[in-house]
Amino acid sequence: MILYKYRNDSNFTEKIFIDKKVWLANAEALNDPFECKISEIAKDWIDEQVKVMKSGQLMGFAGGLVQAVKTKTGFYGLNSKQTNEYAKKFRARSFDQQYLSMRDFIFRKTGVEMSRPDDTFNNFDKQLNDVGIFSLTETDDNELLWAYYADSSKGIAIGFEVVEGNKLYNSEHCLKVIYTDTKPTFNGKGFKNTVSFFKDKNIQKISFDDETFRQAISTKNTTWFHEKEWRYVEERTGSYDFPGKIVEVIFGLKCQSDVREKYYNLVKMHINNEVQFFEVKIINNKLVKCSYSEL
Repeated sequence: MILYKYRNDSNFTEKIFIDKKVWLANAEALNDPFECKISEIAKDWIDEQVKVMKSGQLMGFAGGLVQAVKTKTGFYGLNSKQTNEYAKKFRARSFDQQYLSMRDFIFRKTGVEMSRPDDTFNNFDKQLNDVGIFSLTETDDNELLWAYYADSSKGIAIGFEVVEGNKLYNSEHCLKVIYTDTKPTFNGKGFKNTVSFFKDKNIQKISFDDETFRQAISTKNTTWFHEKEWRYVEERTGSYDFPGKIVEVIFGLKCQSDVREKYYNLVKMHINNEVQFFEVKIINNKLVKCSYSEL
């Protein structure tokens, strides 16, 4: 199998061959504005988990407050009378009011801000947007793709080999895009989590192989079905080695002779394996990939 990257003629395209690397963009750079966020897919579950976490914080705080009232001892610097007065006001408040009161109280008395349960899940959407994505397609003769991504057929298509052992063969790193008008579903059992440490902070992350996380990365609206897209993905955006060997270069219908010669020479100078060259022609009113031997 071969997956293709349509490209215009540019310095960035030349660098693919010279540097033997590809650039993985983040989700914001993709062309579908309706691609989902984790917070949209699992909103009800996330809201429930935030409530549970906030309840846990409140229980610990309220338990200490009740104990201080019972034993007539101070509470965070309050004397017994002040503790009783605060406890009466605290009990009369709603859950949300109690939570805000607790956060404000702790900060005023200690100068330390309590952890925010919402941030745990806000980080999930940030993590999703940090994923590096290199979009490819399984089709080499799509007129719209040549128009959109190869400068109205003046550019080229680069064919990357999919074979056992490379990242394009690895289902963890190469995902076939699912086209649907229905948002990805959440199984309700929670996420596969990992915890990383950054600047002395615990940061909860979704495991890269989490089912919902991968659905969010690989689901698009049916409007884009014609693209027959696959995605080479890494946890972070950036520059990466080829996920598979370049084995084909296809010249677009309007690709000029000097551009063809340039990429032919770039391949010969920088790509060590065998690469086949093709060109696009119109045959029976269709774009057809044909062998190219004019160089």
